[in-house]
Amino acid sequence: MKKLSTILFLFCSALLQAQQLKVSADKNPALVGEQIVIQYKINTKGQNFKSPNFKGLKVLSGPNPSTQSSYSFVNGKSQNTSSTTYSYYVKAVKEGTYTISPASINVKGKKIQSKAYALKVVRGSERNKAQQQALADNLFVKVEVSKRNIIVGEQILVSYKLFTRVDLHNTELSSLPALNGFWAKDLEASSRFKRDVIDGIAYNVATIKKSVLTAQKSGELVIDPMELKCSIRIQKKRNNRDPFANFFGGSHNLQEEFIRSKPITIKVAELTNKPNNFKGAVGDMKIKSSVDNTSINANEAITYKLTITGSGNIELIEPLSIQFPEDFEVYDPKISDRIFEGGRKRSVKTFEYLLIPRYKGNYSIPSASLIIYNTKKKQYETKKSSKHDLTILASKNNEQESGIVNKQNVMAEQKDIHYIFTESNLQVIKERIIHPKLFYTLFLLPILLLIFLWIYNKIVGKNNTSSSEWKNRKANKIALKRLKTAQICINSNDFDSFFEEIEKSLWGYFADKFKVESADLSKETVSTFFKSSDIKNTIESKFITLLDECEFARYAPESNKNAQMDTVLTKAKNIIIEVETALK
Repeated sequence: MKKLSTILFLFCSALLQAQQLKVSADKNPALVGEQIVIQYKINTKGQNFKSPNFKGLKVLSGPNPSTQSSYSFVNGKSQNTSSTTYSYYVKAVKEGTYTISPASINVKGKKIQSKAYALKVVRGSERNKAQQQALADNLFVKVEVSKRNIIVGEQILVSYKLFTRVDLHNTELSSLPALNGFWAKDLEASSRFKRDVIDGIAYNVATIKKSVLTAQKSGELVIDPMELKCSIRIQKKRNNRDPFANFFGGSHNLQEEFIRSKPITIKVAELTNKPNNFKGAVGDMKIKSSVDNTSINANEAITYKLTITGSGNIELIEPLSIQFPEDFEVYDPKISDRIFEGGRKRSVKTFEYLLIPRYKGNYSIPSASLIIYNTKKKQYETKKSSKHDLTILASKNNEQESGIVNKQNVMAEQKDIHYIFTESNLQVIKERIIHPKLFYTLFLLPILLLIFLWIYNKIVGKNNTSSSEWKNRKANKIALKRLKTAQICINSNDFDSFFEEIEKSLWGYFADKFKVESADLSKETVSTFFKSSDIKNTIESKFITLLDECEFARYAPESNKNAQMDTVLTKAKNIIIEVETALK
């Protein structure tokens, strides 16, 4: 009886422990300005984790879920256990005692809550300040801008460079800089670390982000700081008792630090004395036009290209006003733009028009004009394209030509009625009768064809709708299948392809789930749809942060690529599950 009671007590204790959401901190008390890890752990599977309120504390990252599973075989019985930990990285800016409200999670339909947690924060010693200063001297982000005094519409090149003299294990983008008042276009940046010497001190330097910013308004515009989470490898003290550990360098500890760039202020002046037709083009540009054929038949197509090249805000230029001939059918232009960067930024933007002349004759396409403000000469200039003369010949299709009136060569003949012949030379033509079967076939064929097309459109339209609905229902399964391709990239050590597949999976999931066209995909769209669906800001932040992490992952050191890929793959799976849970 005592044995049975003991077993029941141990079983109940284990069950109670499994259904507890425990909270802990890696340090308590902590120092002002120090990074603190707050963890919530439960030894079972749960759903709908609700974050606590970190009032007074700055949340740097989180929640970051991680799951651990273990398998044991005791006395002929197997046992599989799992636990999930939700980690937050926080920081306090002043001393005091902070009360963190309880977190909660659902376990088998039951709500489990943690206890409130009291975190004490104290001021650091002079030694801690010295350590922080030493870190700041050896690991920092520097922002370089091409100009700090510009005008509205003018572009600047902004580069974010990581300087380090420490052993970096991993880097992760924590937050992107806010760019209020600027239009931004990201450029490719080098992923390799290079040696650079500043004030006689050698650093490893990598350009982690490079962007072209275009000022959209006047005033003092601030580029907010970029924040990075850096994992630093710190070697443990040598163990004199273990010669093998000493020989191979011993083991390492990982220390995580958050570093921020300094805010940058850009002074933007307003343009004065603007011409009436000035549309905001600023820079040093050229304009040219071309046609693929100057002599063609009526009802055939002509391609007209207008190309703008040079430096400046070319990407923001809208289609120019061009006076095409009235007798031409003109289709909306196909627009393409490219950015090249060598010694300086250079852009090319092309407007490609499809023109169809309907009548024969001689026509001309006048030159197009673009007013720019030349930042080098500090004056307004008018750039013009070439004029193009076209010769349109008669259409090759006689039937069509006979039914078309040439607008340019209509002549009215001013003559009286001619002599009327009274005698005729008419002959009787033998009547030809079409076979009835052929007649009804020719008569009914167009009708049957129209009916067929109507039914086909109905079916295709239904299928398209059902396809969209199917993608919406199966969005998470489709995304998880895509992630299997990312797993293959891990196995083959294909770092670049891995992060490309992760991005495709996340964007594809969002597009399928919220029925968003590919052309409309953006981080602003994610924010809009998440808010309209009452999805928490924390989930939105994690989704966008993960996209940013994939974008900047190529800057991670070579030695840690595999470990980084495993972490990102887990995050991608978890964020998809969180979105699905939030939408239920």
